[in-house]
Amino acid sequence: MSRLLLLAAAALLCGAQELPVTGIFRDPHGALRVLQGIEGAWVAPVVIPQGVDSAGYNGRWMWYKAGADLFVRNPEGRWAVVPAPVGSAAALYSSGGRLEGFVFADAGQTAAWMAGTMSLGTPEPWREEAATTLPLESLGEDLYLLRRDNALLAWRPGADPVLIPLAEAVSFQLYHRDGQSELAVGSAFSLPPAAPGESSEARFRLRNPTTVPILINRLSVDPGAFKIFDQFYPPRYLEPGGFADFSVRFSPPSDGAYSTTLFVNDLKVALSAGAEAAPVVEIELTSGWQALRAGDTVDLGAVERRATLRRALRMTPAVPLRIEGDGFQLEPGATVNDYTIVFSSDKPGAPSASLDAGGRLFSLRATVTDFAVPRPSIVFPAEPKTAQQARLTVRLSEPARTAYTAALTLSFTPDAGLPNDSSVAFLPQAVRTLPVRFAEGESESQEIVFQTGTTAGSITLTAVLGPYVEERAVRILPEPVVLSAARASSSSAMAEVVLTGFDTTRTVSRISFTFYLKNGQAASPGRIDADVAAPFTDYYKSVSGSTFSLRASFPVSGTFTELDGVEVEVANSAGSSRTGRLRFE
Repeated sequence: MSRLLLLAAAALLCGAQELPVTGIFRDPHGALRVLQGIEGAWVAPVVIPQGVDSAGYNGRWMWYKAGADLFVRNPEGRWAVVPAPVGSAAALYSSGGRLEGFVFADAGQTAAWMAGTMSLGTPEPWREEAATTLPLESLGEDLYLLRRDNALLAWRPGADPVLIPLAEAVSFQLYHRDGQSELAVGSAFSLPPAAPGESSEARFRLRNPTTVPILINRLSVDPGAFKIFDQFYPPRYLEPGGFADFSVRFSPPSDGAYSTTLFVNDLKVALSAGAEAAPVVEIELTSGWQALRAGDTVDLGAVERRATLRRALRMTPAVPLRIEGDGFQLEPGATVNDYTIVFSSDKPGAPSASLDAGGRLFSLRATVTDFAVPRPSIVFPAEPKTAQQARLTVRLSEPARTAYTAALTLSFTPDAGLPNDSSVAFLPQAVRTLPVRFAEGESESQEIVFQTGTTAGSITLTAVLGPYVEERAVRILPEPVVLSAARASSSSAMAEVVLTGFDTTRTVSRISFTFYLKNGQAASPGRIDADVAAPFTDYYKSVSGSTFSLRASFPVSGTFTELDGVEVEVANSAGSSRTGRLRFE
């Protein structure tokens, strides 16, 4: 037994126990056991299964002997491991219970114990008088171990000896976890075979079907090709109805048959597995040819959706080959050793597949990327102007390879001092955000109509598709008043002028009228100026745009039939505009 294993056992004995340690002893098979509980309720879990020559405990000092090592724990719980003569030993205690030395009967030597330095004195030859001082094997204070044939009994002076059971009935259950099912494990279990340099695994579960906690104080396998991993570490209590998992990995270094023993407390399960040379499976990746090991996960690389990814595969020697996974296929090559893995998918993501090469499994993974998103641009068939239903289209840098929806937004920033113009919007819904849909194969949208409005400022149109953001700006300039309609009429007592237009600056301040006679002369009193700043200011407070309609009436004296027409001039902060001669209707 190695020093490492013995030290691990020593650490276990030092660990916290829910039941107090009453004694420690060596059973007839050389296993170190811990006695727990009270008289009449003995339990003796195995701590070290074999290789112990002798052991003892007097209620204060605990020790055991294995090979050329002596393990001693003082009353404060400190352990020491010291070299000692090979063979069994017996402890010598003072009347007060202090450990004073050891007798090594097989070697015919004795040695003093140096409690201060936790060390062994220089061994001396056996003296006859030392044998007369040897006490009974102590299990604790006033508790001794009696050996009768192969039976062990705990004896306290004045009481009857009590049998110590050496092997508890296994009250827990061991299962092999095969996917979602659990299969009971008997005295032997075979792990899947593995090629040298590769590994196979088996997952196990311990269950406690009883109504009381069960202490698991040992979980191990003999050193070699088998190893326990992903495990719990004893001591561990299994609560009633509870469970604990662990796994065993088989990693053979070379061909052949392998076996070991799995220990769970006193339960022994013979584990076996075989190893034989496996075919060499290689795959050609971007970085070159790569040899695969069973259980590997191979990244085949990235491919755009609807495109095809190909990876060459070869085996030496050839074995049956099978692949399972959506979009993955195998194509035979020029020889029985060669194949091509072919993959294609219309769905972005990271699909996977399983490759079975003569019973050895490899995981394959590919990355499916979406189509590159085309860049959108905003196109005006004609340059947008003020107070116009302008048109645009959204054009893609290339035809859509799948359906896309771009987001088209419109925003308006009026010049300083002017309000937002709610008429600036997409028509006919009068909204400022629109989805623009492209079917597969389309590269340009249908025409989209928007109203430019009549307020000086900037219109910003934005198209967003994937990572791309495209903007176009339309400037609505401050300009003199634009009259879209003007009409003049007269009657025997009244002349009337009706004007319709818009003022992008919303600053109309003066309107001038000049009436003309049929002889070409200006009618009296000549040019008539009207200050209209105040009424226009009040009017603009009630509207968001700048369109207006104005009706002006003038009394007529004399013969109205002599009137020919009128000219109107409108002034704002950007300048003035004239109607030209308006003929009376």
